[in-house]
Amino acid sequence: MKRTYSVLFVCTGNTCRSPLAERILKARMREKGWKGINVSSAGTGAAEGAPASDGTKGAARSMGLSMAGFRSKPLGRRRVARADLILTMTRHHKADIEMRWPDAAGKTHVLSDYTGSGRGAITDPLGGSDGAYEECAAGLSDEIARLLPMLERAAARVATP
Repeated sequence: MKRTYSVLFVCTGNTCRSPLAERILKARMREKGWKGINVSSAGTGAAEGAPASDGTKGAARSMGLSMAGFRSKPLGRRRVARADLILTMTRHHKADIEMRWPDAAGKTHVLSDYTGSGRGAITDPLGGSDGAYEECAAGLSDEIARLLPMLERAAARVATP
């Protein structure tokens, strides 16, 4: 039996939305004491090793989170193959993944579609005001709150010996 369940958040540059989603979900999982779920992020157009944007760091701080040590990662075949669930910020990201890796179609979803929130795309705050980053963080926090019950079943499956 597989001992971990892997969630991958995807945006474009992997310096704003997807790393913030990663840190929010990891924090919520720690609060719940969940083990056995691996959470990561990557970008469809990301360079390797860039830090989170300053706006992302500020939005994370305002939520009591840290982006310390975060470095961007490009999306590639290996990351896609290892993921059990891929959650994208926009329909464009989902389409890009499905075009490049057709076998990932069944496990790739726009975050808001997967949670059923009806929110649509999580808008990229890159280059925007602090308010744009705060709005992005609030939207991601809401989506992840909706995601948690769905992941609870996965967490229970991998925690069972």
